[in-house]
Amino acid sequence: MNAAASRILLIDVGNTRIKWAWLSGAGKELQGAGAARTSDGLPALPFLDRGEASAGALACNVAGVEIGRKLAGLVLERLAVELVFVRARACACGVTAAYANPLNLGADRWAALVGAHALGPRDYCIVDAGSTVTMDLLLADGRHLGGYIAPGREMSLAAMAKGTAELASRLKDHSHKPRNLAPATESAEAMEMGTLAAQLGMIRTGMQTLAGEGGGSPVLLLTGGGADDLVATGELPEAQVAPDLVLRGLAALAVELRAGPE
Repeated sequence: MNAAASRILLIDVGNTRIKWAWLSGAGKELQGAGAARTSDGLPALPFLDRGEASAGALACNVAGVEIGRKLAGLVLERLAVELVFVRARACACGVTAAYANPLNLGADRWAALVGAHALGPRDYCIVDAGSTVTMDLLLADGRHLGGYIAPGREMSLAAMAKGTAELASRLKDHSHKPRNLAPATESAEAMEMGTLAAQLGMIRTGMQTLAGEGGGSPVLLLTGGGADDLVATGELPEAQVAPDLVLRGLAALAVELRAGPE
């Protein structure tokens, strides 16, 4: 990357939303952050219309090869820089991946691990509630213990609807998201609450595991579109919502790349 240029573009490409921010050439602060639905179309993304010079562009993409290819082409055409896609590595920015083959660890999970570690040396339980709900456990010394993956809200409800015709009909006109875990008195709501309860149970398991492996007081970090739904239950009073966690991980990786590119 050309460190002489002013800023680096950071892009978090998800299945539902694309988030972005600019990393100043002088430090680690994120600027000009924004978000858009992935389905709104790549050519209309606001950051592609910026006229100022860029040192480079770094992205985390979990939305598929085709979207990545198209976005890279637009960044090259509009901003005249190559878009570099992050992949998990055995070790970077003080974080050591638990996977024997780091390439099997999703780029978004890797960036979130790096982003959490960049917040300071603590034991972190990192939950990304999106299309799937992923959870990764990170010790204060940067060791990744591994994690869990479960279906997200929409995926869980779709699976139940597909498997049972009666449930599908009851979900058809139901869009309510429960705000607590009180026992449901209607089937569609019971499915919503059951999905939430399963996610909360996974989080409690992860926090207990991390408390036993680490220093005893893990920090729960929530990110992703479903983070607010989890907080709204009132069952996670200790949770910290970090919507830009992946972008902060990309920022840390970008700083490391400045010193020594892969």
